[in-house]
Amino acid sequence: MFNSTTTSSKKGITMSKFRTHLGVILAMALALSPIGLYAANAATGGPKDAIITLQSPFLDATNTWDAKVNQQMADGWVAKGWFGSGLVFQVSFAPVGSTINLTYNVKDKSGKPLAFTAVNLRINKGYSEAASIVEVDGIKTKGIDRPPFDQANVTHRTDAFGNVTFALKNLDLESLGEVQPKTFTSKPIFSDDKLDRLHSQMLPEVNSEPADHSVITEFHYYIPKSPVVVAATKPSITLISPKLDATNSVTNAAKGLKQAYAPAGGDVVVVYKVTGDDGKSPVTNKVVTLKVNGGKSTLQATTDAFGFAAFTVKNADAKPNNAPATATAAMPASSTAFSTLTPEIAGTTAAVAEGVEFHYFRGISATAGKSGKDYVVSVVVNGAAGKSAAISVTGAKKSTVKIGSARQVVPVKVSAGAKVVTVVIDGKSYTAKVVAK
Repeated sequence: MFNSTTTSSKKGITMSKFRTHLGVILAMALALSPIGLYAANAATGGPKDAIITLQSPFLDATNTWDAKVNQQMADGWVAKGWFGSGLVFQVSFAPVGSTINLTYNVKDKSGKPLAFTAVNLRINKGYSEAASIVEVDGIKTKGIDRPPFDQANVTHRTDAFGNVTFALKNLDLESLGEVQPKTFTSKPIFSDDKLDRLHSQMLPEVNSEPADHSVITEFHYYIPKSPVVVAATKPSITLISPKLDATNSVTNAAKGLKQAYAPAGGDVVVVYKVTGDDGKSPVTNKVVTLKVNGGKSTLQATTDAFGFAAFTVKNADAKPNNAPATATAAMPASSTAFSTLTPEIAGTTAAVAEGVEFHYFRGISATAGKSGKDYVVSVVVNGAAGKSAAISVTGAKKSTVKIGSARQVVPVKVSAGAKVVTVVIDGKSYTAKVVAK
């Protein structure tokens, strides 16, 4: 069941104007309960060493200005200690008044998805010199750079696969846009008086600038010379997010789609890229429909300036499956909670339409570690949002916890030794074994 090089200074440091920080926006079919706020450095205080990559739009040397030089600049900022290693800085273009779906993937330093983790999008970040008016979730910038303050901040949580999406919408008058570049690799306008440039700049943040390994994206908004028409009678609708492979999914040849597990009651970010009959040109401003379970219900989203359509699919099944042994375990023969998603565009016959199927589960896992002098068992409860969980761990006091998200970690102090973890949810017991040493 689903519910549908002028210089600026910071902290006494002089730096090139490219020490800007992305500010984007958009509003689409999302349901991630955002938090709006304004701050100088609005770090979430989340886990350190988060690796944050931009999934949509996909930007590389073919559609950004001077990718090599800009990356060298980013490497220089890292060398100065301003940002964590691996920082990526990219400059691209979008029509004034357009929407951009920013989808990020977040992993920990070991490469595992950071699920249900708060990500703060720093919009038109302080020192960005951004003058654009953009909006995310109704939170608007003023187009006035007042360092060290960001113009806006919006926080979303990642899904089970570590993905998070922000819809960025440009609100500037068309007349204020820059001259359309000859190509996406052309140099944008950088006059000293700043009156002929219009850009936003974004930086997603989990912990802080130096503790994250993140990406800064800058979009320059231009006045289109003429409408772009892409032939799309046989479009390709390709799944971008989540990235499913042999490590986190299985392929169902009979259905012709990938299947994956997700905790019950959680959101899943699903992003498609639509290209035209030539298989490469992005199709913009086109409604994509997701048929759920053969058409029992549908979801719709419109492709953005780069041809990406973003959905947030929320599960509300009351009878989830048992937790799988691994992420690649065979899907249950008689699944009690699943959704089959098939994309289509009305009036077209898709050359490629990559479907996906999620099976939702409830269960627990446990790990043990040492914190100072104490041993701690981390009990991970999956698929029990809104439920009460009675937690028992060998040698520890029993407790009852209200589960607030699709995946919640409950720490329990214990003594050294072998432990049996028992969690009772809705009268059903779930067990796990762990050794604290």
